[in-house]
Amino acid sequence: MKQLTCEMCGSTDLMKDGGVFVCQSCGCKYSIEEAKKMMVEGTVEVTGTVKVDRSDRIKNYLSIAKKAYDADNQKEAEEYCNRVLEVDDKNYEAWLLKGKAAGWQSTIANLRIGEAINCFSNAVENAPENKSEDVKKTVSEETTKLSLALMRLCCGNFGKTGYKEQATTILSCLVEVKTSALALLIKCGTSTDDINAQLATMINNSAMDAWNDHIMPDFWGEDHPMKYSWEKYIERGDCVLNLLEVAIGLDDGDDEADVVRYKNLIGVQDKLINSWSWTLSSGSWVHEYTLTPAAKQGRTDKIMEWHEAIKKIDPTYTIPERPTPQSGGCYVATAVYGSYDCPQVWTLRRYRDYTLAETRRGRAFIKAYYAISPTLVRWFGDTRWFKAMWRGKLDRMVKNLQAEGVESTPYNDRVWK
Repeated sequence: MKQLTCEMCGSTDLMKDGGVFVCQSCGCKYSIEEAKKMMVEGTVEVTGTVKVDRSDRIKNYLSIAKKAYDADNQKEAEEYCNRVLEVDDKNYEAWLLKGKAAGWQSTIANLRIGEAINCFSNAVENAPENKSEDVKKTVSEETTKLSLALMRLCCGNFGKTGYKEQATTILSCLVEVKTSALALLIKCGTSTDDINAQLATMINNSAMDAWNDHIMPDFWGEDHPMKYSWEKYIERGDCVLNLLEVAIGLDDGDDEADVVRYKNLIGVQDKLINSWSWTLSSGSWVHEYTLTPAAKQGRTDKIMEWHEAIKKIDPTYTIPERPTPQSGGCYVATAVYGSYDCPQVWTLRRYRDYTLAETRRGRAFIKAYYAISPTLVRWFGDTRWFKAMWRGKLDRMVKNLQAEGVESTPYNDRVWK
């Protein structure tokens, strides 16, 4: 006796169902007489057109998939949906359920929103006409629910850490939502205004949670944060700025919320501008690294842009005077000597604060210097020729000032206007 083997697909998985044997792989049916002949002779002649009835198997797989999904076993649900699609790749119910099962298996390390949206799209395309509107409604609901849940997952992760890697995950997920999910919602005839507003709020809150609860305390909680801590502070703060700007770009219909976000940007940027690392010098703690004058200038420009943006939303808003960084000034000297806190620059800063600032002509010189030098440093501050041209002049000036009694010891700027 030979093993009963399906002539259509070669499967040996045939089961008796009533008065016939049914292939469990392709659904082909054989009478008892044909089955006996196949086991004795090894073959049976198949003539004419064979219609394979697979409806029972599809129905069975879908039933198992739905039960698995309802039991929160998304992996098994997806597997049985795949079995259905192997038999019938146009089955809209399998595509819809697979999209839900795949999407809800997402993790921070493996966001499957793109796969889910592709499945939902196939469900819409293959739905019969009498089911089309119902499928679109379900797809819209599931797409919105999944998009917000995954963004909430990513935002919550950043809000608890505030590191660049988590900010990148937010942006990656957002790209998927914007390019795939929102496009599908539009295809289904669903407005995206509400989901955009929710995403903007979510991202803003995540950014400020990270800033207030982690980034600021981590840095300013240290007595004298050193270079590595300061660099991480700037990096993490810039992530917050990027996310806040993204939030503003997402929501075009809520001016009041955008004013809050612009004010958040201004507050964060101001703290970044006026930060520095510390180092021990001759037994005393002194400032070591801070943003370059050019960087401070550029960041201050952004602050003024954000004030202008608030003014456009609220005409009654008063734009404040351009802020002066707490550790700003001496742009050329800082570029030449490589640090705002070094003996040569300490000497020049004392001369500025206690000699030039005391006279009308001196104050006029300071004002002109601050109007011109930031641009010069931004354009040429990193070039060798610029530093070489100024080094000799500044060295002679510092030497003369020190000879006149201007000290070169660690110095904190005098408050002056």
